[in-house]
Amino acid sequence: MIRSRTARRATDTFALFLFVSALLLAVASPARAQTTRPTPDRNVIGYGFDVGVLFPDEEFESTFAFDGFGEYYLTPRISVRSMLAWAHPGVDGRTEDHFRQVKLLFGANYNWIYKRFRPFGGAGAGVYFVRLKLDGVEDPEGETRGGFFFGGGTDYILNDESAIKVEIRWDIVSHPPGLPDATAATLTFGYKRFF
Repeated sequence: MIRSRTARRATDTFALFLFVSALLLAVASPARAQTTRPTPDRNVIGYGFDVGVLFPDEEFESTFAFDGFGEYYLTPRISVRSMLAWAHPGVDGRTEDHFRQVKLLFGANYNWIYKRFRPFGGAGAGVYFVRLKLDGVEDPEGETRGGFFFGGGTDYILNDESAIKVEIRWDIVSHPPGLPDATAATLTFGYKRFF
């Protein structure tokens, strides 16, 4: 019973995320200016979502991860980005127990041009909200941890308004003694919209 409630909550959260992402993509298209300019360009805003796999510490199992992000281009090469990410890895050998992770990240990226590709590298810091969810017993209190990340990837420009992207990110999170480690790598594939 507990497992089905947890699965239902995860499914509802994922469905809400997809609905909001689709709505944002649909609303921004008509708002784009009629003039054509390089993508990305100064003062362009990009936003989108990613899905992928979180590869946590060996104490946990790899799991599905997703995020939503917004990006502002200060120059055609430099952007600042914020991201809200979610993952729920199972404890290794006890898949009914999970270590929920919600990440609020802020960073900067540098990109360059190679044909239709825009490879990028970046880094930043964030707040990591973590909680061990145990099946059949009272859950320990959640925690808020600090950390930083770095990574890179590439956008593949489809047209002046959109791109698909691939990214790998390493999150290095503070690790209090005796508590689970939230440090992990994440490989994601996503969609980005420009306006």
